[in-house]
Amino acid sequence: MDWKQTHFSLSDASLQAAAQPWLDLEMHQLSGGPYQGECSTLTLDGMHLVHEHQNQAVHKSGVTQGNLCAISIAKTVSPGMRFSQFLNPMDSWLYYLPRDVELDIRVMPESETFYLCLDQDWLLESTRTLNQYEGAQQPTGPQAFHSQHTARLMADFNALIHRSNPARLMPSDNCARLLRDSVVIALSQATAIDTGVCRSVRAGWRAQRLVSTARDYMGACLQTGQVPTITDICVTTGVSERTLQYAFRSAMQLSPVAYLRTLRLNRVRTDLLLALPAHTTVTQIAMRWGFVHLGEFSQEYKRLFGERPSETLAQRPD
Repeated sequence: MDWKQTHFSLSDASLQAAAQPWLDLEMHQLSGGPYQGECSTLTLDGMHLVHEHQNQAVHKSGVTQGNLCAISIAKTVSPGMRFSQFLNPMDSWLYYLPRDVELDIRVMPESETFYLCLDQDWLLESTRTLNQYEGAQQPTGPQAFHSQHTARLMADFNALIHRSNPARLMPSDNCARLLRDSVVIALSQATAIDTGVCRSVRAGWRAQRLVSTARDYMGACLQTGQVPTITDICVTTGVSERTLQYAFRSAMQLSPVAYLRTLRLNRVRTDLLLALPAHTTVTQIAMRWGFVHLGEFSQEYKRLFGERPSETLAQRPD
């Protein structure tokens, strides 16, 4: 049976994303200061169990690979955290992300989250058998649930992923069965949050979709060497500047301009971490992402990441 356990201490959000190859994942640091992240993973019988912690606010976006869906739990919930359209999560909530659906999460500093990726067909068939909730009929978007078993599920996740050798606890096939059964039990008695009735969820969904569209446009422009203006973004999204501002404040707790600048700084940092100092310069990478006032860029970079861009570039030896 497939079994692999890893633990990473990471100094950058993009490295934390790269440690989870079963997700097409991007992570961008949003709050200022040196980054410290922890990512523990357990791969077992085609499932991927993950425990994450980071000291900065981050934005995660992406999709699962193949037929995998994801069940997520926030161990610590802070104001400003967001899972897709759900702007005000609760400690008792479970989140479900179907396959081929965008993951879009804002996580606050010092937050801890668990998630399990597993086969969606198996999960839906199991929940249909129990016939306890409507979501088993093929959900088309992220869902949130209240469950009295959330704490127990999180305890099971924690017990397995932080054992030095979980196979000593029980045979690997029993560990796999524990993971699957714990999820089905938690969902079988869960109450889905009605996204069509809850006004805050409907507002969150509109904000999240607008921000997602704007973010895709920003990314496409940056890849061609262009930095879009607010006017460009409003024209593309078809909304007023006021509506765009409200959506970004709601979903990201940043203005569109601040988010775009943070996105560009994160792209610079990723390139600096991958570059060979002998073959590139900070100036070349900064200008690639639209920074022409290099003194101002260097100050903003240090304010966000806690070090000068030249220090980041020097981390990789020639």
